[in-house]
Amino acid sequence: MSFDLKITDNDLRLNPDGGLQTVHDNEKLIQDILKIILTSAGSNKIFRWYGSALGARIIGNILDSTQLETEVARSVQVALSNLVALQKSQGRTQYVSAGESIAAIRGVSVLRNETDPRIYEIGISVLTRKLTVVEDTFTLRVA
Repeated sequence: MSFDLKITDNDLRLNPDGGLQTVHDNEKLIQDILKIILTSAGSNKIFRWYGSALGARIIGNILDSTQLETEVARSVQVALSNLVALQKSQGRTQYVSAGESIAAIRGVSVLRNETDPRIYEIGISVLTRKLTVVEDTFTLRVA
C-alpha cells in the first residue's frame, strides 16, 4: 500500500500514542499536489525538474493581474503535469494507488487578492484513476 507521512503546517502529525500519522489515496494526492506546487523548481538537487516556478514567474513582474494569474496557472499546470509523469514512472516499479494517481487535470483557477496583490488563491481540480474528483484551494503569499 502506498502512503506518505502526514504533514500539517510544515510539521509531521503524531497519533495520540506518539506514532506518526500517514496519508493514503486522495489525502495523499492532495499532499503530493501541494508539495510539488510549493517547492521551488530546481531546489531539489537530485530532481531539478521537481517543483514549480511560481515565485520566479511572479516576483518582480510588472504585468497586469490577468497576465500574472495566467502565469501562475501555467506554472501550476506544468507542476501538475510533472507530477502525473512522476506517478507513471513510480507505477512501473512500486505500487501507486488509484486514489492517489491523477488521471486528468480538470482545472486550475487563480485569483489575485485585490486588497493585497501578493496573495493568490489557487484552486485545483483533478480526476483520479479511481474516478473520484479531488479539489483543493489554498492561499499563496508571495514575498
